[in-house]
Amino acid sequence: MKRRHLSDKAGDGRGRRSNPGLLAVAAQAKQARPVFIVGEARSGTSILYRTLQKHPSFRPRTVNLVETDIFAHLRRTFMFKPSYPESLVRFMLDDSAAYADFLRSIRLPRAVSAVSAGPNYLLRNHPADWLWYANLSHLVVRSYFSHATRARGCARLVEKTPTNSPHLKKLTRAFPRAQLLYIHRHPLDVFSSFRRRAAADPNAQWAQLTPAQFCHAFGSSTRRVLEWIGSGHPNLLLFGYEDFTRHPAETFERICAFLEEPFVEQAVEEHAPNPRRWRVDPHLWSGIVAETKSWTDYMTQAEARIIERRLRPEMAALAYEPRIAG
Repeated sequence: MKRRHLSDKAGDGRGRRSNPGLLAVAAQAKQARPVFIVGEARSGTSILYRTLQKHPSFRPRTVNLVETDIFAHLRRTFMFKPSYPESLVRFMLDDSAAYADFLRSIRLPRAVSAVSAGPNYLLRNHPADWLWYANLSHLVVRSYFSHATRARGCARLVEKTPTNSPHLKKLTRAFPRAQLLYIHRHPLDVFSSFRRRAAADPNAQWAQLTPAQFCHAFGSSTRRVLEWIGSGHPNLLLFGYEDFTRHPAETFERICAFLEEPFVEQAVEEHAPNPRRWRVDPHLWSGIVAETKSWTDYMTQAEARIIERRLRPEMAALAYEPRIAG
């Protein structure tokens, strides 16, 4: 049976544009099968993102590693304009016409957002589902990724925001046929990756975490994903960074099988590595390798012991052994 992709009706964005109404776009997008990489930060999500975009089913006009971080913007859609939010524009490959179509499609949600600006600010940390629907956020998300699929010119969309584990339910409600990917990594390697990024990029304030802050974020995200899987949701694949980097072809074949896509081994190969493309992380545009640094260069033994003690249950659930005795 042939699968329906979002592009089956909307086209790949290369032909004449159409601008159907919001409900029509949302209804069509509900049948789409996007893939969302939802975590974990500093755990190989960018390499996974790049690899999937080299697969014919997900290949955009040009490889683009932008994270939309769309959930951070949904309660202020009244502020959206042709150049804002920048991440949403860039994810559409800076296609101003496609983004303008998207803005026109969400005129009603933007009006609702303007009227509700005060309550939305006061309740900005409130997780209630009714706020999600009251702001018509489910329709905005569907419309955005529908237009983005056309702008990117791909048969099937893949997007990465590695802090999206709190939004598994919302992503699934917006796209009942969506599939989610979560790549995990030993917490000492993750924390040392944050430290290295903070040292290499002074503007990356988000990477300047204390061990306590890191443990809270890592533990919360891991528990959410494990609870999601434990609740019987079959739409999330959990796998390790260590498997992906040591056995890329075998692991990617497993990912393709989960996504019901043909395995394309060439996607894990990098025939033209360019480590100078991004100074902050030379490995991002290079081949997949298992070792990129030593965690001992970025933290003390005492810090490592604190992290492993606090994250002992999560490490056990992910089958990670402690590296520090005691």
